[in-house]
This record gives sequence, structure tokens and C-alpha cells, in this order.
Amino acid sequence: MARIAPRNSVLMVVANTFAADIRVRREARSLAGHGFEVNVLCWDRQGQRPKTESIDQCLVRNLRFGKTTPLASSRVYYLVTDIVFQAIFFLWIVNQIRRVRKLVIHSHDFNTLPACVAVRVLFKDRVRLVYDCHELTPGVYQEWYGSSVSRIVTRLERIALSVADAIIAANDAILRYLRRNSPVRAAAIYSCPVITEVPKIQSVDAKKKLGLSGFFVVLFSGWVRQDYDFDMMWDTARYLVRNNVLDVKFVFIGPTETMKPLIKAAADERLQDLFDFRGWVSNEELLTYYVASDLCFAVTRDLGPNTRVLTPVKLFESMACRVPVAVRDETLASKIVRRWHCGVVINARQSTFSMELRRLKDNPEELHALRVAGSNAFRVEYNWDRMEEKLLQLYAKL
Repeated sequence: MARIAPRNSVLMVVANTFAADIRVRREARSLAGHGFEVNVLCWDRQGQRPKTESIDQCLVRNLRFGKTTPLASSRVYYLVTDIVFQAIFFLWIVNQIRRVRKLVIHSHDFNTLPACVAVRVLFKDRVRLVYDCHELTPGVYQEWYGSSVSRIVTRLERIALSVADAIIAANDAILRYLRRNSPVRAAAIYSCPVITEVPKIQSVDAKKKLGLSGFFVVLFSGWVRQDYDFDMMWDTARYLVRNNVLDVKFVFIGPTETMKPLIKAAADERLQDLFDFRGWVSNEELLTYYVASDLCFAVTRDLGPNTRVLTPVKLFESMACRVPVAVRDETLASKIVRRWHCGVVINARQSTFSMELRRLKDNPEELHALRVAGSNAFRVEYNWDRMEEKLLQLYAKL
């Protein structure tokens, strides 16, 4: 694709660690790679990044407010800190405007949006605002803070949408919701791997490289969050032990600090032989873990409307690496899996997925068919090469 001359510089704001947020990094890298000057201000949640760094041709400024935790008791801390974060980046953006004639502010999620809207209103002729919504905002705030806060946030988001110049949504369900409240240009951009990122290694070789030969590998990657049904995974592990099925390995890749409750639970129930907690790895090595896996666990809990429309990156990483994915019924992810025949859909009322696991383990033909179907979905639809084209087309019209 030809390089696009930028109409404006781009300031991205994200209330998360930019270096660890693969979706935000892909968008920023695509823009920088096509001639845009991209500056990023982020909230370094782990407090481990330098104050300023260059990542993917982008200048990144990391703000620290102390190391946060995933505990429910930290919710007030998140709320207060986000208000402080927005005040800081409001002043930062105003300062940045002094050195450029035109500017695009790329706001990731509602927790960065109010300050960005204020800048858009103050500098209407010099600023354009792109709102990038990763999750269903009313559902997120209902799950975290209850219905009253959710209703307030919903009204505020609707007002903010009237100011935005373009909208990006993490999937089509979120896009449909946002379009009800705004007529501006919009696109659904899924967080998918780049075609060239997929490792050129066979599953058997990947298993050998990672020390997983001889096991049916069930992979979970990412943060251990309340969204995912780990009770179902534990019930399945108990079933396997009772039935002496010991050649299955549940492999976890992600931040070790979020895994600690699961590590303790596995040890307390003497299930540790079935679990392998490996911590963070590079993106390249992560995709090798996918190739080595036989099933990816992406079964969510039904916490509300947001969890029903989640399309996590692990869904598309599985497709890219020819790994079937397990998802819960009555979700957007289940519709995608059924459409492309690339995984297993777990009944919403089940407490385990032991039958599905054993069926795939004992049926290599079915497993192979699911692998091929997922790879086809990745090549045809869910790859970053296609998503990048949507992003650039939207930016070209700002």
C-alpha cells in the first residue's frame, strides 16, 4: 500500500501501558509506518517503563501513578487516578497544539474521552477527534461500578460522540451501538495479528521447543481477569484427574502477578501437574505457544452485556496459528466461531468443557478440520493487513 501523506500529527492517549497493549500498538505502528507523526501519552499501569521511549516509530511518554492491582478494592483508585491522568494529558495536549498547525487526537476508550472532547471543543478548527472504543462502555461501568454510574457514563458518552469526527470500534457489535448515537465515519477494526507475524514452525516442533511434547495443550494468554471462567477450567481439571487423564496441560502466558491466586488454587487442590504458569513472553514467542497448542481457552463469564460482545485478541491469534478456540455460547465470539467452524462453543449452562476437550483430544480429524477452518478465517477476514486498510481509509478522510 502506498504511503499516505498525513494531514495532521497524531496524539494517542491510552489509560494503559502502551508497550503491553497490542491493539493500540498495532494502530500506532500502522499510522507511523504510513507517514504520520505519532506521539503517545499513556498510563504505565505496572510502573516499569522509562518516562520517555521510542516504540514502533512512535514517541511514547509513560505516566506513573504507582503500581496497580486487579483487585476489586482498587476500583476507587482507578477512578481517582484516571481523573488525575485526564487533567495531566489535557494540559499536555494543549501544549502540543502550540507546535503543530493541525492535530488528530486519538482517544482510546471512555476513560480518556472527556479531556479529549474538551480539547476538541476549545480548538475546533485545528483539532480532529477519533474515538476508539475497545469495549461496550455501559457494560464495563455496570460491571465495575453498578447501574447508577453506568447510566451517567452512558449519557456522557453520547454527548461526547456528538463531538467526535470519527469512530473506531473493536468489533461490529460495539460499532452498531455507537452508530445509534453518532452519524460520523466509523469502522470496526478487530485486533488481529499481521500475516507475516505468524511463526513458520509446525506444531510438533513448537511443542518440542517449548518442552510440551506429549501433551494436549490448552492455552490461556493475557491478563487473568474476572471476565474469564476459570471455575470452568478448574472443574475440567478435577474431572481429568478423577478419570486419570494426565496428558493434558493448561498453559498460562501473561503477567505473573495476576496468576498468583490460580497458582495457589492449583497447589491447594494438588492439580499443579496439569498446570504450567510461564509468565510474560515476547509477542513472537507467544505466537509460538499458540502453534504448540491444541485448544485456546477464551470462555467468558456472563457478567453483563460487555462480556457478551468481547472479541479478545486471543480469538484471532488462535485463528492465525491454526488453533481451535473454546468460547461460551450466546456471545459474539460464539457467532464468529460458528460462522467459520473454527472452534468449540460451550453451552452457557455447563460447568466444565471436559467432554469437548476429550472429543478433540481423541479425534485428530476433527481437530485438524478446525485448525484449517481457523487459518482460512484469518487469511480471508481477520488479519491486520485488512484492518490496517480500514484504519488508513478512515484517517485519510479526516
